[in-house]
Amino acid sequence: MNIKSIVLSIMPAIMLAACVSAGVKVDQSKMADFHKGETSYSEVVGKLGKPTQVMVSSEGGKTAIYSYVSAQARPESFIPVVGAFVGGADSENSTVAFVFDENDILKSYSSSQGSTGAGTGFEAYSQKRNTAQPGIAE
Repeated sequence: MNIKSIVLSIMPAIMLAACVSAGVKVDQSKMADFHKGETSYSEVVGKLGKPTQVMVSSEGGKTAIYSYVSAQARPESFIPVVGAFVGGADSENSTVAFVFDENDILKSYSSSQGSTGAGTGFEAYSQKRNTAQPGIAE
């Protein structure tokens, strides 16, 4: 085997390893299923799964937080030598917080979404990939 065939055979594995995600991603279309004053904590967990974090207040209420982050290396990062100058990574994140009263009934919710890019070399100074656009829905 020559070097070219070795690189081509391991490239798919490298590309797959260049993507990572963690947390629980909440589909924004599911937010319409939850109603203030009606939806219970157990209904939210039943539809979305276990939250990534739960906070309990001194008044007895709780906040269920669903956080998600996904990052992927840009394809140009894998170009030998050149990748160090033009590569980078892009990430997306989202957070949804559900606030419940002391009876575990939904009081309010909010969500945010964002994305950002980080470059290496020349791309580190470029603003063209930074597309952070946080938003809040209630």
